[in-house]
Amino acid sequence: MTPEQRHTRRQHIRLLAQEIHNAAACLNASQTEICRKTGLSAERWKALAVIARTSFTLSISQLARQLRRSRQSVHTLALSLEKAGWIRFLPNRDDRRLLQMEITPRGRILLTAAEERFNAWLLTMAYDLDDRELRALVGTLRSVRARFARARDYA
Repeated sequence: MTPEQRHTRRQHIRLLAQEIHNAAACLNASQTEICRKTGLSAERWKALAVIARTSFTLSISQLARQLRRSRQSVHTLALSLEKAGWIRFLPNRDDRRLLQMEITPRGRILLTAAEERFNAWLLTMAYDLDDRELRALVGTLRSVRARFARARDYA
């Protein structure tokens, strides 16, 4: 490969990384706007979604593991969700120190509103893509993500 070809290749790789970064920023900005319109923060949305989708009552430690956050920060988050009336704490018969959570009807309504807005945004964003094109894009992004993960050790 000539020096000019190497330079061109580096430029194309940088453009790829920049476009992926820009796409992620657009997705994040859209989620932030949906959060603003529904009165949720992104972390509250994620926590409510995890609590709502679990088939059993979650403890704070279990929620922290699923959110990949510290138990202390999730405890503060859970207290704010309870104060807002979006979750309730349930007693644990086996261990009184263990706080378990379930989403309230009010929390479920708020979560549903946020997810409906997000789904509408997704449908609008992808309205002109057929299923074959969507599958191809998903495959490409999975491949890119795997490449980023493999290259992480060299960062």
